[in-house]
Amino acid sequence: MLFLVLLACSDETVINWAQYNAPDNAVTVVVGSIDLLPTVDVMLTSSTGTVEIGGASVDPGGGPLGTISTLTIEVLEDYAADIGRVSVQTDSGSRGKDAFDLRRDSASDGIWVGEIQSVGEEGEVREDQFLFQLWQED
Repeated sequence: MLFLVLLACSDETVINWAQYNAPDNAVTVVVGSIDLLPTVDVMLTSSTGTVEIGGASVDPGGGPLGTISTLTIEVLEDYAADIGRVSVQTDSGSRGKDAFDLRRDSASDGIWVGEIQSVGEEGEVREDQFLFQLWQED
């Protein structure tokens, strides 16, 4: 019996992901500004950039160091079931790149959310790029 349990635990399924949206669906966020900045958003398009599949926003679109911004992805109903994962890749210039997954809303397949807090040195002002990536199981 123990042998069967070990077999069940060692079975790892590998999921391959294919990017569903265009590779240039991104916004720029100002880090280190004095004031909170308005929401920035971008229309999300299909892999060829020809079909609107949703939208992404970052609120606020910038602010002082330590600002917590909410990232929201809204995938249109016709495409929501195709998306199995959403991630955001951040590019902070000399500070480097990072990536993290958003979480799907429990009440809507098409809404994904996450939060990110800006960091930096006192007096630092820069523009970070947030690249939105919608993934379909391959």
